[in-house]
Amino acid sequence: MSPLPANECSSLSAKMHSTRLQVIFIASDCNPRLLTKHLESLAYSKKVPVVFVKDKKRGSLRLGELVKLKTAIAIGVKDKGNQFNQFISTEMLHQH
Repeated sequence: MSPLPANECSSLSAKMHSTRLQVIFIASDCNPRLLTKHLESLAYSKKVPVVFVKDKKRGSLRLGELVKLKTAIAIGVKDKGNQFNQFISTEMLHQH
């Protein structure tokens, strides 16, 4: 694969930095904890709430089901203003 031209790289970089997350779900059973520790501090610095998914040491399985994978240690939900985002705001984060 050939490298991207400079103007495409800067455009891609701008898009990546402009993505706003509504919430980050983190599996509480992630081991070692260092795999997700940086996500908490990054979310805090960006003012993005973090929700820990606990299910009798099966949080990673539950998160995986959401995105049709076997397991997932973390999922970031983009803030797009759709019905799913509204559900998260009202039912999970209790923001009206």
